[in-house]
Formats: sequence, C-alpha cells, structure tokens
Amino acid sequence: MRNNNGDIIHEAGAHLPRHLHEEPVHESERKAPSGKGNVIFALLLAVAVLLGILTAVKFNSFVKEESTKLIREVTVEAGSSANFAMFWNEEPRFASLVSETLDFEGVDYSYPQDIVFRVSILNRNYDCALHIADTTAPVAEAIPQEMTSVDEIPDVYSCITGISDISGYSAEWLSVPDISSGGDLIAQAAVTDVWGNQTVIDVPFTVHHDTIPPVIVGTSDITAYVGDTISYRSGVNVRDNMDDSCTLEIDNAGVDLSTAGTYEVTYIATDFTGNQSTETITLTLKDRPATYVEPELVYAAADEILATIITDDMTDMEKALQITWWCRYNLHYVEHADTSSWTRAAYDALVLRTGTCYSFAYAAKALFTEAGIESVIVKREPYTYSKHYWNYICIDGQWYHCDSTPRKHYNSYFFMYTSEELIAFHHSGWYGYRFDESKYPASATESVQYMIDYPRHRIKDQ
Repeated sequence: MRNNNGDIIHEAGAHLPRHLHEEPVHESERKAPSGKGNVIFALLLAVAVLLGILTAVKFNSFVKEESTKLIREVTVEAGSSANFAMFWNEEPRFASLVSETLDFEGVDYSYPQDIVFRVSILNRNYDCALHIADTTAPVAEAIPQEMTSVDEIPDVYSCITGISDISGYSAEWLSVPDISSGGDLIAQAAVTDVWGNQTVIDVPFTVHHDTIPPVIVGTSDITAYVGDTISYRSGVNVRDNMDDSCTLEIDNAGVDLSTAGTYEVTYIATDFTGNQSTETITLTLKDRPATYVEPELVYAAADEILATIITDDMTDMEKALQITWWCRYNLHYVEHADTSSWTRAAYDALVLRTGTCYSFAYAAKALFTEAGIESVIVKREPYTYSKHYWNYICIDGQWYHCDSTPRKHYNSYFFMYTSEELIAFHHSGWYGYRFDESKYPASATESVQYMIDYPRHRIKDQ
C-alpha cells in the first residue's frame, strides 16, 4: 500500500522479497577465503621453487662435471698437429652441446706459438690454450777428419753434416783437442737451435805427426859452358809423405858463371812441419867449344818444325805424340855426331836431321820445351856397351817415357810408357832400359798405351 506521499509501505507481518528484506553488506565485511586454500597455494609455489632449485643444481652439476673433462692447456711439438679431441680427458656426454672457436686445421704448426681460444659447454665459456713448442734438439752427424799436427782445426760446419731442425740453428766447437802430438782424438761440436735445444756431436780426428823429411829427386851433376843460363830446377822434384807443396831452395851463392871451374850447388827441401833434407851436386863450367851453338838458334829451329806439325787446338798429349813421331821418322841415326854440347847435338839433329841417341833426345827436348811440355833427359845406367838417352815428359801432372831413337829391326817408337812398361820391354832378347829411378820424378802407374794409334800417330777416339 502507499502512503499519502505515494511511497509503498508494508503492513506489519507482511513478507518482503528477500533482496528487499536483506540489508546491503559492505565489501569490507565480506568473509575471507578459508585457511585450507591458502595452504594449497603455498605448497604449490614451494614445489615450483624447489623444482627450479633442483633443476638449477642439477644443471650446474652437469656443466661442472662436463667442464672437469676439459683440458685447459695442451702442448704439442712444432711440426706435428693438434685437434679438439686432445683437450678432453674423457669424451663429453653431449658433444653437440660443446663448441670451440679455434680452427685446428688452419693453425700453422711449423713454428712455436701460443694460441688462446674459447670452449663453450651449454653456453658456459672456458678459455683454453694450445701451446706449440720446439723441444727437439737438432739432428746432425760427424764427418771424420784426417789432418796433420800442424794443420788448423777446420771450421765446425765442415766437420758435421746432415743437420736437420725445424727452426734455425747455429754450430760451434764445444771443445777441441790439442793436436800437436798427433793421434786419434775427439772434438765436440754443439749444434743449437733458436729455442736453445742442443745436440753435441763427437767428431773423430785422426792427426798425423810428421817427422819424415822430404826427398829431393831428379838432381844430378850439371855440365855447362861459361855464360850459359843454368836450369837448376829442370827435372828436379820434391816428394814428401804428407806435403805436396814442399819448398825447394837452391844455394848457388858460390857459383861464378863467368869462370870455368867446378862448383857445389845445394838443394834444400822443407816440408810444412819443418822437416828438411838437402842434396848437393857438382856444377862443372867449361869454356865453350868452337862448335858451340847458342840456345836461341836451337829453339828457333824447333819453332820452325813445330809450326808444321802441331796446332793450338791440340792437347799436350797430342802435341807430344807429333813431336816423338817426327823425331822418329825425320831424323837419321848415325853412330858418331858432334856432342860437344847439347845445343850442338840438338841443332844438328833439327837442321841437318842426323845424330846419335843423344842428338835425338835433345832435339826432342827442345821441341817439347817450345811446345810448353816439361821434360828431362834420362840416361841409361849402368850400361855395358854404350850410353843411351831418352826423354821423360810430364803430361797432365803424370810422368811418362818417350824414346824416338830407332832400334834395329823395330819399326816403331816409344811414347808415354810408364817406368814399369819401359823396364819390362824387350826386343829380340834385348833389355836396354835400366836407369836409376830415384833420380827422376815418380812415373805414372796407369798405362795409356790403349789410347795410342802408333801407325797413324794419333790419339784414338775414346
């Protein structure tokens, strides 16, 4: 019902609708959730946190376990190589989760260096280092040395060979023995590379202590004429057991070439250790005979002949062959000739084309001299019936016998025979080449007869 103001009023005891009957409740007066719901929420949150912690712990443990397998530094020898597997003492469980920043195949392993790179294990980074080092000493071998007690110790590099090292190196003598007394000795050479690695090599030394004096060969008494030029050294040589370059001095201070007489001349040979020997000869100077010929005339005659039989492109052996052949078949042997001087005999042989064996030998010697071939005259001794003379020439440092004097019933000549071959020669029971070998330079020992075409007087094509 409504009142006078139009408002709706209810009678006492009348039932009102529920939403009109209840008074509104303030928000602050609403009831809170029950305690059971809070506990569940807290438990769920705690479980989530615990699981996160357990997962993190397990992750960290896994990463830590994997990292213990990682070798942080590895050293390899220069010249070798390396790979990533060398940085693990045990294979990682999940290799796909591991990465590195170094290209091992692109590294130059030929020289020592330190390379730092990064390894990632499940996004955890670790610094690692690859060390390339040279710890290998050089390789070398000794070259045994043979020397004399007065030699200088050779350069160390000439005493070692086969030196090998990946880097640069140097060598020096670590110790050298006293060689003055000779013997079998050891010197030590040190080969060191740039990184300080060192190899010590024992170098054997065989040291000869020389006490044997040299021997003078080829000396003989000289007969010449007043005013002649004396060739004291012609045909004279020095032999030594160790020294190929002994000194030879000639003491002719007492000789007066302008006065006839007999003089002593002394040869003095000294080797490199100071060992010395002497030989004394007699120089007899005579007044020149009336038939004497000046040497210049002899050599001029020789030059005229050489111009027709030799050429500049010939070897000494070829020139010597032409000279020996020419004398054999262009000079005529006679029983008697003027041999008052070698110049007379040689001149008559070259110009008149006649002479004895003495004339043949000296004519050939003049030709050899002008052709630039060293030669001496050899004399048969001892002899039974007659003297004999022939030539001894030096070709390529070796001495050989040549004889152009004709022999009865022997239509040939002797060219470049060794002493052994010449002494062994016989014809119709004749052995005529005896001589004192000690007076002349040592003969060649290897025969060259297979090279000589005697009929055509030429050297065979080899």
